[in-house]
Amino acid sequence: MSAKWPAAFNAVEPKPLKIGILRDIRAGQHEMSEEELERALGAHTETGKYLASMVAGAPRVDRKGNPSSEVSEADAAGQREFSARGWLASR
Repeated sequence: MSAKWPAAFNAVEPKPLKIGILRDIRAGQHEMSEEELERALGAHTETGKYLASMVAGAPRVDRKGNPSSEVSEADAAGQREFSARGWLASR
């Protein structure tokens, strides 16, 4: 995914992704199976760097890297709860 959409899927400096980006990606590509897409997206969004980017007010980006919305306080709080459960310790 980073090769096709480097502005959205940057492992070094990840940005919060647009809600519904998987649906957008499905509509625009046919090289990967549904399972491959879900695994790749999960691998990207479960990294410590990605989770750390989920701060309230941070811009979310679409697959081309364009801002689409902002991380809500509820989403940021959910990330903090997810991290507090020790998920990051296992990565």
